[in-house]
Amino acid sequence: MGIQRFIDLWKHRYNKYIVQQYIPAWRFAQSYLFVGQIKLKNPKKQMIGVLLAEHFGDIVAAEPISRIIKQKHPNSKVFWIVRKPFRELIDSNPNIDYTIEETNLYQSILTSRHHNFDIFYNLHMPELRLHVPTLTFLTNPYAEQLGIHVKNYFQFGNLLEVFARVGGLPLSEETPKVYISEDDKQKIDLQALPQKFVAIHCHSNFSPKDWQTYHWENLIQRLHTLGYHVVEVGLKSSLNQSLAGYINCCGKFSLLQTAEIIRRAQFFIGVDSGPAHLANAVGTYGLLLFGRFVNFDKYLPYSGGYATNNATIITDGQKPCADLPFEVVWDVIEKHIQSTSIS
Repeated sequence: MGIQRFIDLWKHRYNKYIVQQYIPAWRFAQSYLFVGQIKLKNPKKQMIGVLLAEHFGDIVAAEPISRIIKQKHPNSKVFWIVRKPFRELIDSNPNIDYTIEETNLYQSILTSRHHNFDIFYNLHMPELRLHVPTLTFLTNPYAEQLGIHVKNYFQFGNLLEVFARVGGLPLSEETPKVYISEDDKQKIDLQALPQKFVAIHCHSNFSPKDWQTYHWENLIQRLHTLGYHVVEVGLKSSLNQSLAGYINCCGKFSLLQTAEIIRRAQFFIGVDSGPAHLANAVGTYGLLLFGRFVNFDKYLPYSGGYATNNATIITDGQKPCADLPFEVVWDVIEKHIQSTSIS
């Protein structure tokens, strides 16, 4: 065996066993002991664990579950397991007592098998999260009993309904909430955003759900002719940065600060993505671009306002969102602008 092959072999073993298994096992042990310590300090309270670590739109959609759990278990301490990029959504939630940070999927796999909570609600769907080094899925036996998995879950309702079902919790149609601090509001105050602007979000984590970039640029130009500035939110922009009336806020603010930007908008235009869930949570009217998604010709992920009268779904038969014609989208947006200016 050559020296380079020897080095590569031990790099692979270090990553597979130390980084991907032993360290997560240690993190699991730390959280196990932490829950045990809280239990010793609060012997008369139930320890409730909730596992929904990603994605941030899912975590926002599932927020009413935190309220359901507190109502169902008033004499409890609630722990929510979440990935670091999304923990501010949990840290700010007054219905959650403790946040446990998931540093590796294997940590959550161990937690689902060997937790020391009195009651454990696993809200993840089977076949969704795979720990590649060990080829191990994060399972959910209760969801499997119900026949709910990643290929059919929208047949069982919106995201909140699905999470409640797979967790064995009461169903709810409440609008999600996000808990924006005064510090976050003040930071957005300092940005001096225009009084009349539209918030947009152009990119999801799955490209067939996205609309074409040149359509977005055309949309911004048309909105500008009607007197609107356009503020783009999200992680990263692919739009022309010199467009008149366009303000790029991508990657510059936290999740809750982004929610505050959306809250201040006249209305929100976006694809099926995390920021659309934030828009639902803050009550900003939504114009949502939808289309066929994997196995689902038609689906609605939202509860509350975006499932009733605070949003319009823009779609064109069974075409994916990427194939939506510009005029189909603009016709709906223009009618919304006209109706709001009349009222």
